[in-house]
Amino acid sequence: MNLPLNIDFQQVLLHIFNSFLLFVILYFLLYKPVKSFIDKREDFYKEMDDKANEKLSDADRLLKEYNEKLSSVDKEIELKKAEANKILEAENSARIEKAREQADGIVAKAVAQAKIERDSIFSQANSEITDMVSSAAEKIVFSDTSEAFDKFLDNAEGSGKDE
Repeated sequence: MNLPLNIDFQQVLLHIFNSFLLFVILYFLLYKPVKSFIDKREDFYKEMDDKANEKLSDADRLLKEYNEKLSSVDKEIELKKAEANKILEAENSARIEKAREQADGIVAKAVAQAKIERDSIFSQANSEITDMVSSAAEKIVFSDTSEAFDKFLDNAEGSGKDE
């Protein structure tokens, strides 16, 4: 049996069987392990992607929480500053009032001291005037009138220059 082009069916069937056998062996030796390896890698990276997305969502949630806390802390700081300013103003007012009271006390003491000194000066001046009048009267009585007036005027001028 000779076929045209020298084709032997037995050889063709053998080649087909060898090819089939080769595909089956390659399927079990290469395709299945490579496919399982690729599936495992795909699952691994998918799992990593899921974990990354989960961590990213947690990070976004934490960021929102921290921003809320920061805004509340800023408000709290502003309130504390306002309270501190009120306390400071109250203390300053109290100090100013205390200083005014002390100043009023000092002024009152100074006025009282000035009155005492004025009274002292007036009493001293009265006693000096009394002494001069008594000495002038004494001289008038015991001596010449013109000479007594001259001495009185000299004493009065001498006392006026000392002050």
